[in-house]
Amino acid sequence: MTEFKKILSENKVFLIPYFIVAITASIFIFLYEKINIHIFINQYHSSFFDIFFKYFTHIGDGIIAIAISIILLFISYRWAIISAISSITIMILIRILKKTIFSDWFRPSAFFHYFYKGDYKLHFIEGVDLAGKYSFPSGHSTTSFAIFFLLAIMIKNKALKFLFFIMASLSAFSRIYLSWHFLEDTIAGSFIGISITFATYLFINKSKKNYLDNSLIKKNK
Repeated sequence: MTEFKKILSENKVFLIPYFIVAITASIFIFLYEKINIHIFINQYHSSFFDIFFKYFTHIGDGIIAIAISIILLFISYRWAIISAISSITIMILIRILKKTIFSDWFRPSAFFHYFYKGDYKLHFIEGVDLAGKYSFPSGHSTTSFAIFFLLAIMIKNKALKFLFFIMASLSAFSRIYLSWHFLEDTIAGSFIGISITFATYLFINKSKKNYLDNSLIKKNK
């Protein structure tokens, strides 16, 4: 079994529900206007989820990815390198996409202000400052899926793998809930995150050099 097929097989509990959700969401994106999808999601809110997503969304911050890369130095240089390369690649790629190809894509609050002609009022959360442009793709969704897919590859426990999928999905959903992004932004970001982690893992794991399996606290003979 090739390494590619091995990762697919060992991470079905993460990847299968992911693709079910991603494909279902993509169908809705194809059938309906993004503004209507966002209104449908935005109308369901509560004080509990306002607070929960306001703070949980930070799990997709770049600083979290950096922290995990540092922590992995104590487990294995190989995992730390994969995490670091994935994170750096994501930061560069997302910035390029936002600033060039998709520089004029508005975030929900700005999009509603300029283009929405209906009478629905977006639900905003106090203390959450919203930007206007550079909506696509969602950097937080990209980072969170990259982080949690890497953790899923590392861990053998299937329950934890599924938990990592849930956490990545909640992080991505928080971006929609807070009106930082549209559904399509998060779906694109999640796919980019998984793809970059997958590709980085396959590339780094080709090396069989023993020192890569050392860590700051462990040295193999």
